[in-house]
Amino acid sequence: MKSRILSVAALLSVCASSLAAQGTTPSVSGAFITRLGSDTLSVERYTRSGDKLVGDLLVRNPRARIFHYVADLAPNGTIKAMTVNVRPVMSDSSSPPAVSITTLFADTVATLDVARAGVPDTGATGKKIYHGFVVPQVNFAPASYAVYEEILRSARLTGTDSVGYAVIAPGRNPAPTVWLSRRGRDSVVFNSTVFPGWIEVARVDAQGRVLGVNSTATTVKTIATRVDNADLVAIGKAWAAAEATRPAGQMSPPDTVRSSIGATKIEVAYSRPYKRGRVIFGSEVVPWNKVWRTGANAATQFTTSSDLMFGDKLVPAGKYTLWTLPTPTGAKLIINSQTGQWGTDYDMTKDFARLDLVTKALPMPVDQFTIAVVPQGSSGGSLQLMWDTTLYSIPFTVK
Repeated sequence: MKSRILSVAALLSVCASSLAAQGTTPSVSGAFITRLGSDTLSVERYTRSGDKLVGDLLVRNPRARIFHYVADLAPNGTIKAMTVNVRPVMSDSSSPPAVSITTLFADTVATLDVARAGVPDTGATGKKIYHGFVVPQVNFAPASYAVYEEILRSARLTGTDSVGYAVIAPGRNPAPTVWLSRRGRDSVVFNSTVFPGWIEVARVDAQGRVLGVNSTATTVKTIATRVDNADLVAIGKAWAAAEATRPAGQMSPPDTVRSSIGATKIEVAYSRPYKRGRVIFGSEVVPWNKVWRTGANAATQFTTSSDLMFGDKLVPAGKYTLWTLPTPTGAKLIINSQTGQWGTDYDMTKDFARLDLVTKALPMPVDQFTIAVVPQGSSGGSLQLMWDTTLYSIPFTVK
């Protein structure tokens, strides 16, 4: 199996050789490292020369995969076609990729040809209508910043210009839009219609190269930095070795807390982000004075089989979602009657109650966000939220 991860090096070598032979157009190459706090989530390396953009995006979560992409470019820099092959890092390069997506663009029609393990995926293969500018999706989060750079180069924004690109990917219909907006000479903002309020700020140089992307205002909270080069082979080997003993898994894995107080059953279903070396409360992770989803991913769901009293507030048996409003001087627990929504879809008109939380400092930092329901006596308990050095809690009794 000598063609396993070393095949990445072979791919990059072949791509560089073929690009160099295409003409005299100066090539541009570079690499991006994307981190969440102290953890590296992805590494990308690319080369653009002549009418080709070729790159590899190595992604760690939920498992180590490599996205190899080849794009055909029009003279103005727009992408005419792109093929993306996705493989597990340690897979045999002689076998079909786990996923292969080829996208061809006509005037208003994108044609997708999708295969999984070499077998055509008839459900994902087909045509999509778009209007205006268009770009294929390599990976959603972390994204391919080489593709960001390419659409920025083709857009040629000046002043305070803005332009939208339809993002074509299997399964998304209608296609979402990413908007590029100039913010001065060295800054471009990317807004996506995938999630409301999604804002990424890219630093660019005079040549239009992306120097870094700050996504801390989004739900992914990442920061990408441009570097001259990156050893994808060595990094891929290290990630594969770590995965052999402990898979990376989801960034914020789901969990369910179940507790019994007498005959009352209480359940909290939530996702658990990690600290990753970051300051949590009062930072871009959980800002002050903004409603927080109390976890990650889908909204945190709270279920009780009996009526509960939180102070003088009666919470009838049923299902709710839990939200938190942290401030520098304290925090409130928000019990909301809407359920089943994503964690960015908070609707304050559905608030059932806003309750004061007790704030305490923890003696030792908690690395992974934790919710606990702690029984206290035969008819009471405490709902506790713990992360970093902060403990928020509120007592309750069974009615």
